[in-house]
Amino acid sequence: MRPRPHWPSIVWAAGAAGVVFAARLREIRAYTGDVAINDQWKIEAADLLAPWLEGTLRPWVFFSPHFEHVPMWTRLTAWLEVALTGRWDPFVQTTVNAALYAGFVALFTHWVAKNLRPAGAIGVTLLLVFASILPHAWENITWGFQSQFPFALIFLFLHVRGSVSHGTGTRAWWRAQAAGIAGLFTLAGMWIAPVAVVLTCAWVGPSAARRRWIVPALIAVAGLGMIAVVRAHAPPQGAFAQTAGSPLHFLHALIDLMGWPAGRPGAFILLNIPLVVFAFQLRARRLAASFDQTVLALGLWGLGQAAALAFARGADYGGYVSRYGELLLILVLANALAIARILPGLPWRKVSVALAGAWLATTCFGWWELAHGGHTAYFHLHASAHAQARREAVQSYLQDRDRSRLEAQATRWILYQDVDQVTRLLDDPRFQALLPTSVNPSNPPDAAGTFVRSLQYRAEVIGGVTALLLAAGAFCLARARPAAEPAPRFIIEPTPRLHWFSGAVALAALSLVACWPRPLTFGATARWHALLNPPGAIGPLGVELVTGSETYPGERLVGAAPLAPPSLQRLFTGTAPEGPALTCTAWSRPFDVTTPWLVVPHAGWPVAHGNGLRLRIEEKDGRFITEVDCQGPNPAWIGFWAADVREYVGLQARLVLYDGRPESESWVAASAPIATADRGVADTLAKELAWERLAGLHSSLGLLALVAGLGSAVGFWCQRRHPAPGSRLE
Repeated sequence: MRPRPHWPSIVWAAGAAGVVFAARLREIRAYTGDVAINDQWKIEAADLLAPWLEGTLRPWVFFSPHFEHVPMWTRLTAWLEVALTGRWDPFVQTTVNAALYAGFVALFTHWVAKNLRPAGAIGVTLLLVFASILPHAWENITWGFQSQFPFALIFLFLHVRGSVSHGTGTRAWWRAQAAGIAGLFTLAGMWIAPVAVVLTCAWVGPSAARRRWIVPALIAVAGLGMIAVVRAHAPPQGAFAQTAGSPLHFLHALIDLMGWPAGRPGAFILLNIPLVVFAFQLRARRLAASFDQTVLALGLWGLGQAAALAFARGADYGGYVSRYGELLLILVLANALAIARILPGLPWRKVSVALAGAWLATTCFGWWELAHGGHTAYFHLHASAHAQARREAVQSYLQDRDRSRLEAQATRWILYQDVDQVTRLLDDPRFQALLPTSVNPSNPPDAAGTFVRSLQYRAEVIGGVTALLLAAGAFCLARARPAAEPAPRFIIEPTPRLHWFSGAVALAALSLVACWPRPLTFGATARWHALLNPPGAIGPLGVELVTGSETYPGERLVGAAPLAPPSLQRLFTGTAPEGPALTCTAWSRPFDVTTPWLVVPHAGWPVAHGNGLRLRIEEKDGRFITEVDCQGPNPAWIGFWAADVREYVGLQARLVLYDGRPESESWVAASAPIATADRGVADTLAKELAWERLAGLHSSLGLLALVAGLGSAVGFWCQRRHPAPGSRLE
């Protein structure tokens, strides 16, 4: 076998890292401000820099917790950046962070290039580069205090690769364990890295390999112990109050995180099938290549990280957070590597290639959406203005001791809420001397700040040069193709346990789907209609404006409620046809009161001064009798008002929307009242509504049951046709 030369993989890795570094420099140049933001004023300025300036900084301060994390390396890096440059400069911090992430890219791509055939290595590398140059991780790119994420990725990779690639007790193996320990001082979830190593050894290794588990297991126990100590001494509020409130809330967040970056129900199935198949192919494969074991361990860490995030942040889970994307990227990369390993040996070649193409398209389109919409688009739209507002507020205080800008709520949201903390620091001349010259013009330009800004303004040049280096590396890799790749070729076999596993998953998913009030109703519009317009609903409302600041036909108010999802809006009549500016009184058509209770689905702000939701009780000829008020509470989303109309049975009523406030939160909306003899219908509907918060989970579980059931059936069929296993490795 002709060995693969070492230098092509180095050129390839350097080119990939350089392209990523250049792209992040460009993002930093465009959207990073020269004044630090939010927690940096506490974690860096107050906890590190102020004591350092006073001569009271102690080593243990670097190990103090930040929520459940102990980001020692980030604190040390932040302090060293100031100590070496003489400036507290976000542009220096973010440039260092970009270099650290580029270092991870270089390590990963060099390893991939050494172990895969050129086509697989180039494909996986380009996927990593594409993901890394897009700004979906804008928080980690443009905020200074985010170095814990690239540190965590570097330590993760060094620990996992070294633990499975080197013999137990060797120097290289012990260096890997040191990386595992170092990772505990980045993010709380890094205890999962040694657990992934232990699980991988147990999954693929013989019983004699158990001695390889001991040290990683101890590292994991130490990491869990750190979290337990931190939580025991932390107040039960803030981030510590975001723990998932129920198993279903946890599962909802977990499945969505496993589907990153697609963000669609059921996407997690397609995106993780490669790793599942790969894992079952590795089961009890004692001679499994260290490369394959590393891939499996990285995938297990990615799954564990998704579970940790779902548990720790599941209570208020509302979708993807940009700073966690770099952690979830590891799961995507593990699946990509699994595809590169198993695709050449899969049967049904055209089907396999089509599925791989669907996987790639789903992943890349998800990244593109995250990088150009949602929170990223909002950040890009406002980042420059926010950076200028922070700078002007700080400069105003430095020049005139004017606190007004610092105390403005708009500034506090984008700078720091504790204004006294900021002013105590700014009152210290020694701290003023640490600010960049663009913030405090009395400070001369510094060499480090000038250098990183020159790098950022040359980002396109750096990107062009390193792109050529990347192309040269690809050419060299292709020309240096060996007779066989360093990792032995994968031979795919029918897996006896996989179809049983698929069947069990299908049954579990069906059991969970059955928990929903309407388990077999998967269409969102059909579910909402069944919930808000059940038998007994009095509709349509037929609303008309009685008075109003604008003139609108009554049908213009149908759907005029800023509710999500959009399929829900058409079921409500509201007072926000073009935003909250309209003030009005709107009456529904009259309807007969035939039951003791009317349950009214409602939304908005109907119990504030000037706003209201009421039932107008009238005689049959329309003469006014009285009004029954909705007293709240104000619904966070949709509420159900049980109006007591027992005294008015036999009369007629109208639903009245009163909107007298033009502020952003002041709108009123209601759906058709539901006539009922049981007041408990309101509570029942409210409980059913809570399930709609988990509608994405319902759809995902339904798709999982379908796919797993089909997979189980196909697996049984294949097992009957090919019962005899063959050789696993060539």
